[in-house]
Amino acid sequence: MLLGAGTDTITDAYTQDQKFAEFRRLGLDFAEVPLHSAEAAEQVELFRELSARHGLPIASAVVAEFVRLPDLPEQVRPEAVRRIAATAVLAAGLGCDLVLVPVRVKPEEPARAEVYAKAFADVLAATAEHGTLIAAEFVGGALPRDAAELVATVDDPRARLFFDIGNCLYAGADPLTDLRDLLPLVGQVHLKGGPDTPLAAMPLRELAAVLADGGYTGRCALEIESPQGRSSVRDAVSVLRMHGLWQPAEGREGHRAA
Repeated sequence: MLLGAGTDTITDAYTQDQKFAEFRRLGLDFAEVPLHSAEAAEQVELFRELSARHGLPIASAVVAEFVRLPDLPEQVRPEAVRRIAATAVLAAGLGCDLVLVPVRVKPEEPARAEVYAKAFADVLAATAEHGTLIAAEFVGGALPRDAAELVATVDDPRARLFFDIGNCLYAGADPLTDLRDLLPLVGQVHLKGGPDTPLAAMPLRELAAVLADGGYTGRCALEIESPQGRSSVRDAVSVLRMHGLWQPAEGREGHRAA
């Protein structure tokens, strides 16, 4: 399994260059980056430069503004979706084979899911030639199964679920049960703790077994929200290695040194 980390979830004063350097030093396999349509072109150029400088691929991107679509006035949504789709295309050009779009699905408000589903289809259509996976992550207390139901309504094999184990706790869901049941839809996994549960206290060994038993061949990405950025990422990597979720490339079976 490949492991990366999100560059926007280290909240101390590190520069982007320092974050990429730290990820590379720790042996991570990729970076996950945030993109916003208003400055996506400039962000992409910066991230492309950092990726080349540190020899660290950028494999996934987060377009967080997607979550707000149902809350926008109906007349401005088409332009907002167009900008998001254009940002997803830029992400594909950066090397991302997966774009995360967060959704706050509310079963009591079915119109929200309808807005998300239409926009989801539009972003998939815009990225079709690139083969990009578009993965919905449940946020804001949304349940994994409700997000999975949304994904299943989109008739495209590139429509996937981005499974966040920490967000399960925020929503009152069981990360092990839901991951086991929804794994066939999962395009990538976020690893983090919950509201009162640090990453080290999450059921990581059991999580590793669920992924292995389900034949999961995708990636995982760390989200570290701590003022001790460097040590927090290092400690999180150590925890994952201890629980058998990841090891650096040189330690993997079949790896050959260049």
